[in-house]
Amino acid sequence: MFKKVVLSCLAAILLAVSFSGTVLAAEGDHPEWVKARGEVIAVDPAAGKLRIEKNDGTVLTFFTNEETTFRGFENLAEMQEGWKAGVGAREDEDGKLWAVLIIAGDTSDVLKVRGRVTDVNTSAGKYTLEKPDGTKMTFFVDEKTRYGGQMTGLEDLQVGWQAGIAYKEHSEGKLITVAIIAGQAPELVKSKGEVTAVDASAGKFEIVTADGARMRFFVDETTRYQGQLSSLAEMQVGWQAGVAAKEGDDGKLAALLVIAGIRPEQVRVQGSMVGVDASAGKFRLEKEDGTILTFFVDGNTHYRGQVEGIRDLKEGMRTGVMAIENAEGKLIARLIIAGNPRRQSPPGSP
Repeated sequence: MFKKVVLSCLAAILLAVSFSGTVLAAEGDHPEWVKARGEVIAVDPAAGKLRIEKNDGTVLTFFTNEETTFRGFENLAEMQEGWKAGVGAREDEDGKLWAVLIIAGDTSDVLKVRGRVTDVNTSAGKYTLEKPDGTKMTFFVDEKTRYGGQMTGLEDLQVGWQAGIAYKEHSEGKLITVAIIAGQAPELVKSKGEVTAVDASAGKFEIVTADGARMRFFVDETTRYQGQLSSLAEMQVGWQAGVAAKEGDDGKLAALLVIAGIRPEQVRVQGSMVGVDASAGKFRLEKEDGTILTFFVDGNTHYRGQVEGIRDLKEGMRTGVMAIENAEGKLIARLIIAGNPRRQSPPGSP
């Protein structure tokens, strides 16, 4: 299993934000977090807050405190407008977003690529990577290169390993590695199903998969938990669980990652848009019976129809929403399909 290495500066920014495709991937799946990534458009260190504009135009304000972790920079005073940033935050009862983790920096001249290592030349300080499309690229390292995964230096890199690379192209055409995370991933057993038994004292639990297979997993101090639990003691029979495990020599399945919890009920609503507050990330929908519901959006909201983000929503639009209700009773939109019906041409018109 990859050795967890906390990278600083651009390494953390690119490998945690860009490579993952989702913010905070290195931190795992925290469904209770509000997650966003985009461009920093305002910073107020004295007030301990920043504003981020997402790709869909949504603007979110985040507050920081002594519990906020920064990666790529030391504190809010160093942050600059125009930086790319990824934020994971918790929303309090007043609707304020308190940043738990912020990964940010200037990545305008840094490129990224993933692939398989095909050659390593330690004495020349270079290695070759084959991309998924078969293209081969040669990279050089220097004293500023950051390493992660199963390597602490170029001498550890092995042919056949998978690697993610952040790099810069120098004027002479050389590709200089800013950061590289590489290693040989273990063969994992991945399963999901319903929890049918939990024995926290013995460090084990069982799930039944959709095809009826019963599987038993064991946990230890290296097991990571996500979802609605932080330890096996919190797991409950009847929960849905996804498990990534490694099979030992004795045949036992040692859980490396457990994601479990109660699957939220989906709420499906159709109606007309009667109010939009893009800055607050919410909108109001009137159903056919006159009931008005308020929905909130976050980084996991998807848009279809004639809209690509909350700023495209307009009053009067016909809208369908699929949402879940969070622990505070708020309706969090997961899918929004909205648009204006096409006008029908009168009979006989061209």
